[in-house]
Amino acid sequence: MSDRTSPGLRPASSVSEYYERYWLPPDRRPPDVTRPQLIDTPFPAVARLFDRWIPGTARCLDVGCGHGHAAGRPLTATGRTYVGVDISATAVAEARAIGLDARQIEDAAALPFADGEFDAVLCLEVLEHVFFPAQVVSEMVRVLKPGGYLIVTTPNVAYWRRRLDLLLLGRWNPFGYSYAVEQPWGDPHIRFFTAGALRRLLALPGLEAVQVAGHGGSVLGDIPWIGRRLRKRQASPAYRLLEVQVPSLFGCFLNGVGRKPDPTRPSET
Repeated sequence: MSDRTSPGLRPASSVSEYYERYWLPPDRRPPDVTRPQLIDTPFPAVARLFDRWIPGTARCLDVGCGHGHAAGRPLTATGRTYVGVDISATAVAEARAIGLDARQIEDAAALPFADGEFDAVLCLEVLEHVFFPAQVVSEMVRVLKPGGYLIVTTPNVAYWRRRLDLLLLGRWNPFGYSYAVEQPWGDPHIRFFTAGALRRLLALPGLEAVQVAGHGGSVLGDIPWIGRRLRKRQASPAYRLLEVQVPSLFGCFLNGVGRKPDPTRPSET
C-alpha cells in the first residue's frame, strides 16, 4: 500500500520504522499506520499516583515516553529528575523540543541503564503496543531501585462500553475507536489487558503490593451518539470509587502500581 502523500512509500518493515511513521504529523502519515488521539496531560487519577508514589527528589524513567507531555512535563514541573526513552527518533525529538531529557532506544526489553538506577519507572499506554510485555516489565523492574515503584497504564478491553458493543452490536472494539473495528489488522495495539491480566503481569517479576485500579471511565460520556457532548463532564465521586473497587468493569483505562522488593525492610502485601 502506498502513501497518499508520498507515492511509492512501502509499508513499514520493522517495529522502529513503523513507529517513526506513527509519530509523523497526520498529513504525512501513511494510511497503513494509525494513531489514536494522544494524551497531552495525565488523567487526574494518574497524576495522583505520581504524587503518592514518586518522591519529590526522585529520578524517574519513562519507558515509551513519546512526546513527553503525559509524564515529562508534570514530573519536571514538580522537581523530579526525568529521563524518557522511546524507539522513535521523531518522538524523542519532540520531547527534547520541550526541554526534556529524552533518548532513543532500540528495544524496551533491553534498556541501556544499570541495575537499580531509578527511583521510579513509568510506562504509560505502552504495554499494549509491545510484542513481549512480560520481558519489558522485567527489564523495567531491573533498572528500578529496591523499594521503588513501577507505574503502568493501559486500556481496559473489558470496560463496560466494550462489553456493550459486543453484546448489542456484535462487534468487539477493544480500544474504543473506529479503526480498531474497521481495520483491526492495522491497529498498533497488539496486546489486550483486563484488570486481572495486568495484575498477573506485574506479579511475574516479583513486585510487591501490586494494586490495579481504573480511570478515565464514564457513564454519560460513553453512551453512544450523545457521549461526545458529555465527555468533558467529570464523573461523580461514586463512579470514581467504582473505578477503584471494580476496575475490570468501570475503568476505561487501567493503572497498575507495584513496588520492587527491598531486602532492608519487611515486605508488604
